[in-house]
Amino acid sequence: MVDVIPVRAEPLTAAAFSPFGQVLAREPDQAIIGALDGEELSLNILTYQHRGLRVDHLNAHHRATQALFPLGRSALLVVAPPGTTFENRLGLDRVSAFVIDGTAGVNLDFGTWHWGPYPIHDEVSIVNLQGRNFADDNEVAHLERDLGVVIEVVL
Repeated sequence: MVDVIPVRAEPLTAAAFSPFGQVLAREPDQAIIGALDGEELSLNILTYQHRGLRVDHLNAHHRATQALFPLGRSALLVVAPPGTTFENRLGLDRVSAFVIDGTAGVNLDFGTWHWGPYPIHDEVSIVNLQGRNFADDNEVAHLERDLGVVIEVVL
């Protein structure tokens, strides 16, 4: 049996998001984009279909920041701060969820755990700036497999 832990999504604000990175919504907002150990950055557009609001894993990248900008549609982003461990369920208390309303984007700090942003409704396209070799820099916390838990986001 898998345990379900509810996490309420909150509006995206710079103050609330500061443990995870920066919000870019209007001038003079800015973010520090970074890459370490010879990593190069890659810019692309990703399109996702709605997949529900249950989170069974989180990803973290340590050699590059990641900037994500939903294009005109609302999306859901689930995060935990860098340094969080998921060796047991204690790290789950550090998980937050944010609704990005399509007028802003975020830059995830090095090591920020994340899921999404995925569409709240049918589909969303996202401008994505991240390390080109992210597949080799992708730590995964398998919440369901290793901890027997999923996070269910409450809007």
